[in-house]
Amino acid sequence: MDWSSFIYFPVLKTKDAELRAISAIDLSYRKDILPTYEITKSRITKKNSIGDIVKRLEQIKNIQGKLPYILDVTTDSKQKNSQIESILSPINGYESWKSWLELNCGEQIVPMIHVNFELDEDLSEAKAFVASVTAKYERMALRLPADLEDDEYEGIVTDIVSALSDTRLYILLDEGCIRGRAKSSLAPVTSNYQRAFNKISSLPAAVKWLEKIVCVAGSFPYQVSAEGKDDEGNFEIYEHSLYLSLKHNRPMLQFGDYASINVKQIEMRGGTFVPRIDFCTSTRFYYYRKRRDVGSYVWCAKQVVKSPDYVSNGSWGDSEISSAADGSPSGISPSFWISVRACNYMIRRVKELRV
Repeated sequence: MDWSSFIYFPVLKTKDAELRAISAIDLSYRKDILPTYEITKSRITKKNSIGDIVKRLEQIKNIQGKLPYILDVTTDSKQKNSQIESILSPINGYESWKSWLELNCGEQIVPMIHVNFELDEDLSEAKAFVASVTAKYERMALRLPADLEDDEYEGIVTDIVSALSDTRLYILLDEGCIRGRAKSSLAPVTSNYQRAFNKISSLPAAVKWLEKIVCVAGSFPYQVSAEGKDDEGNFEIYEHSLYLSLKHNRPMLQFGDYASINVKQIEMRGGTFVPRIDFCTSTRFYYYRKRRDVGSYVWCAKQVVKSPDYVSNGSWGDSEISSAADGSPSGISPSFWISVRACNYMIRRVKELRV
């Protein structure tokens, strides 16, 4: 496995929209992507009353095939179930997480190391987990906020590294949604990531155990219409600006984000949404909305293809926009058009990062 070939690290919840989006991306782009999948419960039905996560794990395996991926579980209370709660428990060196990995996952995965200071204050359980699986996995991952103190990074990372054998570590620095802070000033956010990167990359013997540090952030707005007019508008992709400000002279730094999905993820109720289609350039998102009416998505798609800022990548997402503009939209749900947006966005990110 050539781990150096990965240039884009999106974090995706295993909900229908995200899985549909990444599965539609051509292999020529996906070979450069190392996604992090946050396992969420599956759709609850009469025959699946707990939202069994095995269904989501099977979907991931079908999408990824032999391609590697980072595997994590959600901490979002709305997307968890009893299985995920057990996985997050540090009891017996995260025994449940280890069992799920052994039963359901191949060796090409990169398991996430969980840290829980409330229930595992000295990280003894986290270290026990790492020690018990390190021989099986070439790479593991650790996800931390970007605003910890230097001594906190040193303590956490040093403890985890002490349990590794030859496994190398991806460290994901994740500040969630940065939109509110970045609109005021991107400088403090950038400073946090700079300080965290500098501290972690300078830890003893980092060249032996550190694979990459990934800058993860998102900025897709919770309410798009607040960024422009009711029927159209555009707004900055702040995570792109953040990465540009960080990457100079930092070859160990990689780009990650939430693939244009808002971190909060709105649960749409019937009749509450306004049909909308989004597209992006390298630096900005553009949207068109039309209050619910017959042909709303057709109207939105026509505006997209007429826009001088829209450039087709020849993707599944672009073909769906084209079909809608011709009067035959394949989907009329927000989830479907989120998939279109995320598919096109991830392709755009890979093309930008290849330059």
